[in-house]
Amino acid sequence: MGGTNRDTLDSIAEDFEEETGLEANMEFKDTYENVLSDTLSAFDSGEVADMFQVDSLFAQQLLDTGNVRPVAEILPDDFDTDEYLDNVAEFFTVDGELASLPFNNSNAIMYINREAFEEAGLDPDDPPSTLAEVRSASETLVEEEVTQFGITWPNHVWFVETWYGFEGELMTDGENGHSGDPSTFHTPDAIHDLYEWWQGMDEDNLYTNPGIEAWGEATTLFIEQEVGMLLTSTASVAGLIADSEDEGFTVDAAPYPGINETRVGPVIGGASFYVPDGLSDERYEEIGQLLQYLSEPEVQTEWHKGSGYYPITQSSVDSLTEEGWFDENPAYAVTLEQLQNGDASDPATKRALLGPAREVQTVIQDKSVDIIGADDIEAEIESMKSEVETVLEEYYE
Repeated sequence: MGGTNRDTLDSIAEDFEEETGLEANMEFKDTYENVLSDTLSAFDSGEVADMFQVDSLFAQQLLDTGNVRPVAEILPDDFDTDEYLDNVAEFFTVDGELASLPFNNSNAIMYINREAFEEAGLDPDDPPSTLAEVRSASETLVEEEVTQFGITWPNHVWFVETWYGFEGELMTDGENGHSGDPSTFHTPDAIHDLYEWWQGMDEDNLYTNPGIEAWGEATTLFIEQEVGMLLTSTASVAGLIADSEDEGFTVDAAPYPGINETRVGPVIGGASFYVPDGLSDERYEEIGQLLQYLSEPEVQTEWHKGSGYYPITQSSVDSLTEEGWFDENPAYAVTLEQLQNGDASDPATKRALLGPAREVQTVIQDKSVDIIGADDIEAEIESMKSEVETVLEEYYE
């Protein structure tokens, strides 16, 4: 929530205060992980915040504490939760009830340097849509000495999850943890293909690894035009457009490249707002006002325009469409179209709901580094599978 995102959120809070007379005191942390760890500690001390913003990755860990109240029970009675886009609400609905308020939600897409593509003789209006096409474009960018590497992205589990989702493959049994406690980590053929491609890109200097969870470093490589393509969050669109203009090039947004032509859908990213249990009825009424305010079409429009996170309600999408916003700002349209083109009913498009999500995340990220540098890819993939399943077993048993 730094930079332009923080400025936009501050503005929304100020408007809420003026409209309601309530005071919204916000405290910003450096990472989602620290919000989570501070909240878990606060449950023990009793000093918990009235609302806290938690990465969707950590949803089950938070729910397993038994210390949160579903926002469905806090929102005003006349609020229609059916307003939320299906692809958004599906993940945050647990046991048939909206557990947390979707807010800053995103999926992973690809950004391209339009001028770099043109200089290399590539068509920026026909960007790569598969891994094979990404490799071909990368080879051209490097061979024509336009950029040093073709592509980069942060080594984060979310990108691997997204490739699973597009293939329609589940990471674990129990429908990614949504229908039961998972015990098995799946490594289908497509994931073997992914890692073989990834290793080849690395060996041929067509891809550069910015580091584990290195969001800023990956973005810097793109803005400094060391790479012609970047995989990162839809939430980066506003910042990337502004930064690229400062550097004298044009950034375009494109759908996330699939392992092959299969495109079932992306998994959701970003975060949502949770509310602790045990507060007074009066306080829940006040919190409910803020939760409802954050979902208003005008607020969602302001948030989307100022950040790039997609609007989460149908009314805000309709308002932006009627205004002509997406026609005038096609990069923003890509983010929403990719979400809505996904099959919300397919369990593979729901982000994994795992109690030990942080531990699973760490294993996949660390093992991805081992795999792309391995002599025996298959052995390292088996090792990743074994380590993830050990984590699941220890948590659930």
